[in-house]
Amino acid sequence: MLRSARSAIALLCLGIYLANGGGITQKVSQNLGLRDGIVRVYNENASTNKVYARITGYWTSDRTPADGKYLIIGNEGKEFVVTDGKGIYKTGAQIITSKVTTTVGEAATTEIRNIRFNDEDAVQPLRELQQAYPNADIYIYLNGELTVDFPEDVKIPIEPNQMGAALLR
Repeated sequence: MLRSARSAIALLCLGIYLANGGGITQKVSQNLGLRDGIVRVYNENASTNKVYARITGYWTSDRTPADGKYLIIGNEGKEFVVTDGKGIYKTGAQIITSKVTTTVGEAATTEIRNIRFNDEDAVQPLRELQQAYPNADIYIYLNGELTVDFPEDVKIPIEPNQMGAALLR
C-alpha cells in the first residue's frame, strides 16, 4: 500500500512538472534541441515575452565557439535572428548550431511599424522612433529597394560575424 502511494505521488509530481513545462513533447524538444519544438516555444511566447536562445555552436567565419545566451529577435523558417547586444546574427548563416534551447524571459511588447523614406533623410525618422521609446531596445529590419545617388559616399562598415544589419541603441 505504501509503495503504491509513493508511486502515485511520484507520478502526480511528474505530471505537474510536465504540464507546467509545456508537456512532454516540449520537454523532449528542449532537452534534445529539436527545431520544431524550439520554434513552437518562440512563436507561442514572442508576442508577450522576450525569448532567449542558449546556443551551442560556432562562427562560420573562423570556426571559433559561439556558445552563449542570445535574445531571439525574429525567426526565418527554422532559423533564428539573434542578438547578444553587440551585433545581430542568424543561425544557419553566421552561427552554425549544434544545439539550441529556449527560455522565456521577462514581459515585452512587440510593435511593428512601416516607415517609408521616399527620398527623405532616413536617419531622422529612426531618431524620432528612438526618442519616442527612450528606454527600449529597438531592432529594425529594413526591406525593400534602395537607390543611392552617390554610392561612392556610402561607407558600409564590415563587422565580423554579423548579418548585414545595424543595432540601433
